[in-house]
Amino acid sequence: MFNNNGEENTAIGVAALLLNTNGFRNTAIGSLALLNNGIGIQNTAIGGSALQNNAGGGGNTATGFLALSSNIDGNLNTAYGDQALKFNTSGSSNIALGNLLK
Repeated sequence: MFNNNGEENTAIGVAALLLNTNGFRNTAIGSLALLNNGIGIQNTAIGGSALQNNAGGGGNTATGFLALSSNIDGNLNTAYGDQALKFNTSGSSNIALGNLLK
């Protein structure tokens, strides 16, 4: 984790939260989980590549392989299941339960 100013982050897995700079209170469990998080706050990613491309979104919860993996700046999303909300990039306040729900 290249953490410069972020606080209270937890990263478990290869490259989890690797590029975090100022994000805080994030939890990433799984390879590449929250990989590109820069300034996102209070996100939870559990599963390989979950929330992988999140850069600035906050308050998101992604559980499952590739769940919310394309999210960049969407906020307050909940995705539960493999690839749930995989193609969401900036939508906010979405809930998806199941596999590959767009």
